[in-house]
Amino acid sequence: MDRPGRRTLLAGCAAALPACTSIGPTRLDRDQLDYARVMAEAGKRQTLFNLVRMRYGEPPAFLVVSQVVSGYTLQGTIEGNFTGFPSAKQSTFGAILGTAQYIDRPTFTLSPVTGEHFVQAYLRPFSPVDVLPLIQGGIPVDLLFRLIAQAIGPLQNTHPLGGPNRSGSAEFPLLLARLLRLQEGGALRVRVRREKESARVYLAFDTRHVPAMRGLVAEVYRMLSVDPSAEEVEVIYGVAQSQPRAREIPVLTRSLLNVLYAIAAEIELPDSDIAAMRAPPTLREPGNPRPSILVRSGPAAPAGSYVSVRIGDAWYWVEDTDYQSKLAFSILELLKSIAEGARGASLPVLTIPTG
Repeated sequence: MDRPGRRTLLAGCAAALPACTSIGPTRLDRDQLDYARVMAEAGKRQTLFNLVRMRYGEPPAFLVVSQVVSGYTLQGTIEGNFTGFPSAKQSTFGAILGTAQYIDRPTFTLSPVTGEHFVQAYLRPFSPVDVLPLIQGGIPVDLLFRLIAQAIGPLQNTHPLGGPNRSGSAEFPLLLARLLRLQEGGALRVRVRREKESARVYLAFDTRHVPAMRGLVAEVYRMLSVDPSAEEVEVIYGVAQSQPRAREIPVLTRSLLNVLYAIAAEIELPDSDIAAMRAPPTLREPGNPRPSILVRSGPAAPAGSYVSVRIGDAWYWVEDTDYQSKLAFSILELLKSIAEGARGASLPVLTIPTG
């Protein structure tokens, strides 16, 4: 019994309703694309950063994102309370309280490419089996071979450390141009044959639907000393031997580090840096073709670019309107992915929580 003249009614809705709502499906559609875009842009900036450093004689540094873990939590709490005093209405009151908490804790695991991983990924020459399928995937054969091949058969590519008078076969760029015409005409194909412990790759020249290109195939065979009766030839790693009418094309491939040095050697630098001997003069291929990747520089950031990076007081970038440079840069990123992914990965040593 309550005291006379006073009744107290306590109706409590003191219910804490903690809830952990799954928001993964709603976040996946957006975050998957966001992370993919940011990681791609970061990879391009790191590549350009290293190219410019190598042009100035600085050592490159490579850091890969080996793991991305993102956790989301949404918690809510609601609490209600009502207290009534019939004999004293002015003392009657109610309250509803609510709280919400959203937690986003992404974590990135970064691994420096050092030691054995660096040797395997950046110092070991590419295997033809790893890179030639890119041709079948639509990568221009001339640009791919210009980047990764030091020699194709008896024909030599120029060497990035050869100085202003870099040696190279005069027919090497002609060979690449003819291979590109065959690829564009649908006469050049790549076949990979998987075996138990290895794989072999072949170039096939099929002119049944493009008979007008048979003379072009014969010219390629002559330049590479290939048996003209062969419908397809195996591409192997190595240097050419004095063996006429062979059914193999030896390709002396470069390592990824050598590819980067070859591209860096063609980067144009300010005349003041050349005069101050901060870097050697820009090297050019015989016949002075345009660089594989045309890198611009200036004191301020560009209004729009495909990729840009600031080093010291200067900005370096690749223009967004330069399709040829963007295509070569994309091939370089593919080569990096092949080299870093197919040849083992180092253990993560640095984890950065960003939440």
